[in-house]
Amino acid sequence: MNTKLIFSFFILTLLISCAEEKKEKPTENQKLPGVKPTVENLKELPDESPVFRAQGNEPFWNLHLYGDRMLFTSLIEGYDSIITPLPNVIRAADANIKRYRAQTEKVQLDVTINQKPCEDTMADRSYNYTVTVRIGLTGDENFHDLKGCGNYNTDERLHDIWVLETLGTDQPADDYFARELPNLEINANENSFVGFTGCNRMRGTIFSEGKLLRFTNITTTRMACPFTEGENELLQRLRKATSYEISNNRLRLFNPDSTLLTFKKVD
Repeated sequence: MNTKLIFSFFILTLLISCAEEKKEKPTENQKLPGVKPTVENLKELPDESPVFRAQGNEPFWNLHLYGDRMLFTSLIEGYDSIITPLPNVIRAADANIKRYRAQTEKVQLDVTINQKPCEDTMADRSYNYTVTVRIGLTGDENFHDLKGCGNYNTDERLHDIWVLETLGTDQPADDYFARELPNLEINANENSFVGFTGCNRMRGTIFSEGKLLRFTNITTTRMACPFTEGENELLQRLRKATSYEISNNRLRLFNPDSTLLTFKKVD
């Protein structure tokens, strides 16, 4: 057998061996399908900011809730990146506590979000929610129990100046307010607002949790006006608001019974 033939046979054998090794060696996704995504899989996350963020220490972990999915990352071996559809929420009847349970063929992830003040001593930061995470292999009795803190992210679209357009679904009469039309200037970063009632200046805080929006701790100046019916109705409706919608440069405030107020964005 000549040297050229021997060399060709060696190369062919080597190629077959490499192909078999590649075929038999599982990828990370094959080891934990749907549990340990690659970097390419992580690019499938939505472009918008998460609705809720939480984190914990020892070991470090992070939790992000989006509109339709949940991302958990950690330094725990085998649980570095887990993406699942956002499960249906289970709400406690007597407190603002939400529970989510996500389960794949390999992993079970239980998340509890409790509206209870939480201190991250390592980051020297306070949060509005205490978060617990329980994670383990499906069918296994050994779970990791994790504790941390989190906050909901206020919708950045609220961060603007809004002028009253309707009370309920009706436009107010020109003389319904003592001076000019009421307005709101919302600071989404600080969860606060200032504004004008049609007579007095007002200020307060906002409580945002997903589609929930409440205007709280509202205070006003005490300037005397010829009549205050419009101001009183505005404040009453603002305090009743529980949810919102933003579309066509309008901010609409609702409660379960009706549309309360509509504001138009001011450029």
